[in-house]
Amino acid sequence: MLNNLTGLRFYAAMWVFLYHFSVYIGLGNIFFDKGYLGVDIFFVLSGFILTYAYQKSFFGEKITFKTYCHFIIKRFAKIYPLQILTFVIVGILLYCCKYLLHQENLIIRNDHIISNLLMTHAWNINDALSWNTHSWSLSAEWFAYLFLFVLAAFVLRISRFFGLFILITVVVYYIAKWFNADVFSLNQYSYNGLERIVPEFFLGVIICLLRLRYEISKRAATFIFVLGFTLMLLLVIFDYKVDALCILAFGFIVYALSFSTYLDRFFSSARLIYFGNVSFAFYMFQLIAFYLLKPFQNYLEYVGMAEDYRLGLQLLVLFFINITLAAAAYRYFEEPMRVLLVNKLVKSQNRKA
Repeated sequence: MLNNLTGLRFYAAMWVFLYHFSVYIGLGNIFFDKGYLGVDIFFVLSGFILTYAYQKSFFGEKITFKTYCHFIIKRFAKIYPLQILTFVIVGILLYCCKYLLHQENLIIRNDHIISNLLMTHAWNINDALSWNTHSWSLSAEWFAYLFLFVLAAFVLRISRFFGLFILITVVVYYIAKWFNADVFSLNQYSYNGLERIVPEFFLGVIICLLRLRYEISKRAATFIFVLGFTLMLLLVIFDYKVDALCILAFGFIVYALSFSTYLDRFFSSARLIYFGNVSFAFYMFQLIAFYLLKPFQNYLEYVGMAEDYRLGLQLLVLFFINITLAAAAYRYFEEPMRVLLVNKLVKSQNRKA
């Protein structure tokens, strides 16, 4: 039913990948430079997909402690294995590069270890990104799982009208706040990423409730997607309040792709669905892929390859490294660990109940 959104996940992860490549290489490409907004697509998607998946247990039935625990266990099992794996790998690379290869400029924040292990490092308690820096968004997602989703469900169960009013008010407040700021970038919210996820996650919840209530035609869904995509392109091209208004465009896109469109082949092909499934690992391994690219990058500079060819070749090799690591992690670690943890933890929780 939501295959289009699975494909969209990969495009979002790829946009973030291009942003990191642009920053690492120093390209200065207007489209690449806004790639950090791919994370915001993930946040809107998160609110939408969770509402869709748990519409009955959280929005249609009484929310029990057991229901909440099962939900948290499943979300924990999905994200924590890769958080720990990439944290350990990045830690090994950092220590090796700093103390064996004498890269003294590397900063190792031992005071951030606990917050990274607890996935609270984006909860406004740290003063900088550290370790696997990309995992800040995972910490923000964890906050949404623990608090935002059940909060949204609670207010909506009291009154659907009142709950929607509250959620819409929160979204409008943040958009207005960001829009009216003299200088604003969503990229300033990373290790302090809670303000970034709150309105975007709630927007995803609102869009899903709208989708569940009203069916639209294939033509209408295609039109709404084109509208959202065009809005996003115009905001990026003209660089007009893009960070404040982008979530509106993402809302249109997510809503449209939750239906069948005339563009489905670009989102729901078997290959795109696979890439969407590995997109989480693809995102989490991006920093590691850059570490592994460095020797190849040094070699290209040593042989004196022309810059244009060198940039293109680096991008291809980096993508190959990243997608290979992601595919292997997804097949041999992420999915097996998710299944194992769900089975173990749910059984344990059931025995206690």
